[in-house]
Amino acid sequence: MEGKVIKDEQIFTYKDYSNETKFDPIEDNFPLGNSIQSRKDFPKIPSWNRPPATHVKEKTPLFIGFTRSWPLLQQVVLSYITAGWPPEDIYVVENTGTFHSNKKGLLSLQNPFFLNHTRLDLFGVNVLITPTLLTFSQLQTYYLFTALEKGWDYFFWSHMDVIITTDERSNGSFYSRVVDGLRETQTKEYLGNSTDWAIRFYAYDWLALNHVQAFLDIGGWDTFISYYTADCDMHERFKMANVKLGDAEAGYVSDVGTSIDLSLLFRKKISPLSPPKTAAELDALEEDERGGDGYSKLAEAISVVVEEKKSPEHIRNSWQGQQTGGQGDPFYREPHGFAENLERVVQCGIESYERKWGGHKGCGLPGFKLEDIWMLEKVEVPEPLPPPEEEEEEEPPMEKVVDE
Repeated sequence: MEGKVIKDEQIFTYKDYSNETKFDPIEDNFPLGNSIQSRKDFPKIPSWNRPPATHVKEKTPLFIGFTRSWPLLQQVVLSYITAGWPPEDIYVVENTGTFHSNKKGLLSLQNPFFLNHTRLDLFGVNVLITPTLLTFSQLQTYYLFTALEKGWDYFFWSHMDVIITTDERSNGSFYSRVVDGLRETQTKEYLGNSTDWAIRFYAYDWLALNHVQAFLDIGGWDTFISYYTADCDMHERFKMANVKLGDAEAGYVSDVGTSIDLSLLFRKKISPLSPPKTAAELDALEEDERGGDGYSKLAEAISVVVEEKKSPEHIRNSWQGQQTGGQGDPFYREPHGFAENLERVVQCGIESYERKWGGHKGCGLPGFKLEDIWMLEKVEVPEPLPPPEEEEEEEPPMEKVVDE
């Protein structure tokens, strides 16, 4: 926009964003999905990754939160399914603040908040819609609330900007190894000297297993700490209460900001000269050997996007700003204003965390106790003055020697 706005003798000019990086319009990163008309049309996943015909006795609900970037969401969902996670156990939580606009198909693909409900239903996963746009800590609280409503003792949650893959050179699928880890947490030996367990991390919280009662006992998430440092506050309180935070490994969890060719996840012998044009064509291809050439191609494709996200030229979360369309859609948000206000909320949350812990900055809270919350203030210790410089004694004047 150009020009001026005059209101009550005040003059406003429009901001100039003409020099900003322009992104190409996004495309559907799984066009084969257009040929899926029912759940039975979904291509078979690798034979070594298929979940048991009868569900394991444990419940394995998995939350994946979504606010922006449909391509990354579609990618992570397909990666979990093709790594063996039962699709009926996956719950995509639509946290866009656009009410039922996506469910009714009212948002356009270039809108950052676009999500394809029909596609996810054909994949066999569940979609929950939050009542408004929630911050990170509020979304975590929503996960806890939903788990309570459904009677789950624990649940998994994952970031949406990751890719999950089975380690095909080890035994089991990604999902089967997650179930093994879950069973381990139910043993007395796992607790050791801890009073309870709260979280089991898979590549930190890119995938995490949460124990509901432990979160309730400690008071849940502090929703005044909106985004960054919310996890610091939560995890440090668990440590203060001697509640265990453990690690686990089940395969590969890769942090990414762009999409690979999603057909690679299905582990078929795909000819680059004649790639499949429909889901049925993909399904009809011969399955690759476990750990075969297709696995190397998949690992290489993932490595490229991982390195791209880590490169100095790449801003880590720039994927959040690649879609800037949607003008005219319901609940349209101007992207610059959205990003600016989001950053403001982030900073307010960090300030709340620091004030809660007496002005301490950063995640580590060594020596703090639960009863210290909001009870401390940082004492500014003045810098010690440098010792006074000692005055040098003047040497006595040399006596003048007179030749006799």
